[in-house]
Amino acid sequence: MSWRWLIALCYLASSLFYFAHLWTQRERFSALGYNVIIIGTVLHTISLIIVYTRGEAIAGGLDRSLYLFSWFISLVYIVASRVKPRVLIIGAFVAPLALILTLPSVILPQGIIEHDPSLKNPWIVVHIVLTLLGEAIFTFAFIASVLYIFQEKRIKSKKMGGVSINMPSLTTLDSLNHFCLLVGFPILTIGLALGLLSAKEIWQSDWNWGHKETWSLVTWFLYAVLIHGRLASGWRGRKAALGAIVGFGVILFTFFVIGYLAPGQHDFLGSY
Repeated sequence: MSWRWLIALCYLASSLFYFAHLWTQRERFSALGYNVIIIGTVLHTISLIIVYTRGEAIAGGLDRSLYLFSWFISLVYIVASRVKPRVLIIGAFVAPLALILTLPSVILPQGIIEHDPSLKNPWIVVHIVLTLLGEAIFTFAFIASVLYIFQEKRIKSKKMGGVSINMPSLTTLDSLNHFCLLVGFPILTIGLALGLLSAKEIWQSDWNWGHKETWSLVTWFLYAVLIHGRLASGWRGRKAALGAIVGFGVILFTFFVIGYLAPGQHDFLGSY
């Protein structure tokens, strides 16, 4: 059995334990889910190190990009759970997402996707890594925002039983959203800047306003507006949560829709 199968099974088992916790309200299932996702993330880390030491590209193509993205999401969750223990239950959403993002690299036969040799360039690798890390942090902000909207609706309707009992408070979710924006935005900015600086060396061209580049700039601008709204205009609660949800929607649109219909130089979907 390959590393990727083991990792996928860990994320599956973690998801099942978290779901059991939500269903039964028993803390031991949540603890098991957390421990298993840590095991999966450790195995995930080792597998990426092995790929890198072999001289292979760790990103590029739908399978490898999503595989790296799922690792970042799991890693961000583990770090966040250490900083804010009350967000532990968010693993019930992170584990299934990590599983889904890992599946393409498990299901697709190795070698079916031809990866661009330029993706082995160190600066391009750093560009992709930082960009995906920033977007993984924004993914966590998206999950926190969805839970904020859900919790707020339950509170207003005075339906605070069942799943709501285990959810973080509105204050915790809002502060988590805020923290993710403050950390993710500079990381995304540096990642995009490195891509811009590396473009001339790799493709002998500067910013060419391709579809992927343009929508990446739209994503950056949208999160810049969210940061400004948070810091300068005092955006909090529902407004900030909706902004994070819209921002994540733009990330998905850029990665999948634009990446598939008009990939250009940013062909993360690879060629078949």
